Amino acid sequence: MAYSVPVLLHGYLGFSHFGPIQYFRGVVQALEHEGVQCLTPAVSPAGTIAERASLLANQLFQSDIAEFSLFAHSMGGLDARYLISFLDPDKRIKRLLTVSTPHLGSPIATWALESRGIFPLMIRLIGRPALDELTPERRRAVPIPDRTDVIYTSYASCCPVSEQSFWLRPFGRMIPVENDGLVPVDSARWGQFLGTLHSDHLGLIGWNSPFRNRVYRSFDHIKFWSQVING
Repeated sequence: MAYSVPVLLHGYLGFSHFGPIQYFRGVVQALEHEGVQCLTPAVSPAGTIAERASLLANQLFQSDIAEFSLFAHSMGGLDARYLISFLDPDKRIKRLLTVSTPHLGSPIATWALESRGIFPLMIRLIGRPALDELTPERRRAVPIPDRTDVIYTSYASCCPVSEQSFWLRPFGRMIPVENDGLVPVDSARWGQFLGTLHSDHLGLIGWNSPFRNRVYRSFDHIKFWSQVING
């Protein structure tokens, strides 16, 4: 049986690394210490799902690797699903795990597109056209089908607004249901749902705020990603 190479996929406005700074903070080094080589491709931070998926396909499928398992944070899960359904004719993708991916969209995207003020304007300037694709309305209008031979699993994340990073709290308050500051729990469910993690959206990848509520217990993101990739 061929070894399935793990691939970590970054989310909206994300990156692979800037010098020593990584999107999945410390995860690659931890995996290497365990003898696991993991790919971390970079795609356009604010490109459309189709554009990001095409860039991902170009990076993965130019190699002679026979099988891939994708592990995606946030919008990376939508890129992965598009790649699987439309850009993988040789069926080299065998598994997808998404973590806090807005499969059904996020109301924060709608707010950013429709609200007045400097802050939403700045988000629109740096975050389009991807932002247009992350609204609940867009995700309902342009669904991405699943492929029957791929294993789809997912996690959501959630914590009280008081425990979210200070820069996520205003967004967390806007969402009237359980959320991680950007993505509602129900939106993150896809395929076999594996549970809800106690973290905000940024804590999932190790970007913990130094200004959290002092009783907050930081999510062990390195342990989580190591377990799901090795499992």
